[in-house]
Amino acid sequence: MKEKNILEAYDTKKGSSGYFILHPEKGLQPLLFADARISNIRKAANRDSYCFEFERFDKSASLLLKSENAPETKTVIQTNAQQKNFYWGHSEMIHFENAQKDTLNAALFYPANYNPQFKYPLIVYIYEKLSYKLHNYVIPSIHSTQGFNITHLTSKGYFVLLPDIYYEKGDTGISAVQCVEGAVKNVIEKGIADPSKVGIMGHSFGAYETNIIITKSSMFAAAVSGAGVSDNIRGYFTVNSEFNNAEIWRFENQQYRMNGSFYEDKESYLRNSPVFNADKVNTPILIWTGKNDNNVKPEQSTAFFLALRRLNKKSIMLQYPNEGHTLLSLNAQEDLNSKVMEWFDYYLKGEYPKEWLTSSSEKKSNLNP
Repeated sequence: MKEKNILEAYDTKKGSSGYFILHPEKGLQPLLFADARISNIRKAANRDSYCFEFERFDKSASLLLKSENAPETKTVIQTNAQQKNFYWGHSEMIHFENAQKDTLNAALFYPANYNPQFKYPLIVYIYEKLSYKLHNYVIPSIHSTQGFNITHLTSKGYFVLLPDIYYEKGDTGISAVQCVEGAVKNVIEKGIADPSKVGIMGHSFGAYETNIIITKSSMFAAAVSGAGVSDNIRGYFTVNSEFNNAEIWRFENQQYRMNGSFYEDKESYLRNSPVFNADKVNTPILIWTGKNDNNVKPEQSTAFFLALRRLNKKSIMLQYPNEGHTLLSLNAQEDLNSKVMEWFDYYLKGEYPKEWLTSSSEKKSNLNP
């Protein structure tokens, strides 16, 4: 503590970030702190000069140079200078309440060339806490391994919402429902999103959350679920061959937060299990999985799809041969990304459906890229 120390700082309310210097005599002094993502600090060997990476959702990464006692910063390198020739969205941090009246964060991304005279469709992407991605610069791409790219969606005229989810042990799925509904209501109350055109999607644990949410909420006009658990009981008694471990621990004490064994509280496991509540689903859902997924077994997606098919619910399942928990081949990525966009364009924008959307479910229940 007799030397100068560099401290990394993050504003948990607004999403600002940066660095401070803790002096032995002067105390805490700001070095660079702003409404942006500031990272990867480096110090010059023999002077009090520092360089940083600086980015926002609407500003591609740049390399900044700053001396400790100088107020100004110098841009050394600015990437993607051509972005000024394109319409781009922007992001803001919003705050909402869950059912317990806790105040939570959500990152909201605006459509490119946003016009406040219109109400836009909204897509919610979920996976525990994601608001920290507020200032991440995302290059538009159709090669996402999970079929999700924020900038691709905002460029197509969608709001995108990444809410934080806080969990009550023993009711993980119910907690997800309450938090996501609270975040969506906050956006709708702003008058910027069409309440009849809200979609939801997630991958892995986020797909489990998507699955359970549409069994308990009528808020969503379309959903996409990738490689997610649908049967908590079956999942509980499964061996994860990717980590060579039984999944019991994950359900009792880790991500699924059930706070005890299946035998101690069967009702909670059933209440938070999507497949046992599939009869409550009224949201069309696109389900996808890699057939070689060793993390979340593809049978989990199949079980949910079969339950929905048996109940005459609107659902399509995509199975990708030779793919695992995420899609690694470019062909599979392009196929999934295009189908996700076409799915939402049909259900949230009313665009003319592609052939795969309207063909017989018997023929198309096992689509290959």
